[in-house]
Amino acid sequence: MSSKFKSPNSYVYSFRFACLILIVFIFLIAPAGAVHLEAFNNSCIDCHKSLSPFTDEQIRFNDIRSNHTDRNISCSLECHEDIIRKKASDNFQQWSDSGHSSYFVTCDTCHGGNPDVNTEIEAHSPMKNITDPESPIYYKNIPETCGKCHSTELEHFKNTMHYQRLSAEKRAPSCVNCHQPHSFKVLKASEITTLCSVCHNQKDQIASANVPGDAKFALEKADELKEDIRLAENSIYEAKAQGKDITSARNDLDKAKSVLNDVPSLWHSFDLKDFDNQIQIGIDSADRAQGKLGDIEQTVPSVPGIGIVLVMGIFTVLYLIRKR
Repeated sequence: MSSKFKSPNSYVYSFRFACLILIVFIFLIAPAGAVHLEAFNNSCIDCHKSLSPFTDEQIRFNDIRSNHTDRNISCSLECHEDIIRKKASDNFQQWSDSGHSSYFVTCDTCHGGNPDVNTEIEAHSPMKNITDPESPIYYKNIPETCGKCHSTELEHFKNTMHYQRLSAEKRAPSCVNCHQPHSFKVLKASEITTLCSVCHNQKDQIASANVPGDAKFALEKADELKEDIRLAENSIYEAKAQGKDITSARNDLDKAKSVLNDVPSLWHSFDLKDFDNQIQIGIDSADRAQGKLGDIEQTVPSVPGIGIVLVMGIFTVLYLIRKR
């Protein structure tokens, strides 16, 4: 028999070996990947993720039911139950797409409750209504609730007029006004003007109407700092590859990065003038890092000269003539 053909026993051995590899994967490797799922062993998550999204028809009927409720038209309990389920489903979807989900910050962290029990009544019994002054999501308590994790931001926020007004009256902004509950998004420069204009406008005259424009400019400048840092990093990488001394440039880049790391806490002071000054320090440091490196020689892949191409073409023609 030719050596290229395997005996039946060799196939059996190969199959057994494959099974052995599979068993090793299941018992040794797979458990490591299961850690992420076990981290969400939480009754809040288990329950809210099972609330199925609504069909278009259900959404249409819910809109009608909401309209009835607004007009004080009595409805059966079943009508409102669907609306409640839709809200819960939407909230879970927003949370699951947020950064909080990535860091295992689950519902009970903000809302309270007992995530270790599996019945709705027991899980919700420790929770307080949002209108209860002792609730962690009561409007005046929201900064302290968020501050359990975001302590630096809270420290800066407490020194602002926003925080003082929030302690005195309901219409002052808190964390969720800017970051939105459940999605916890970070606003872009293009989104900040509309939000700030709710209070900072000529009509209400609650505060300076220039704030929305100044806030937009400040965030755009922070984006400029990010871009300058990226360019400086590229320049330092290329200079290092060429054997240049990057020590001084690296120090300036580190200063720029330090300012960028402080952007979240600086922003929550809502001192736009100081924020602008600090960001400018970062931009200047990043620019200095690039300037100290001088002109970086770009390494371009070598391309065969036109002479080589012509010689190769001549040999090709001669070969074809000879072959003919």
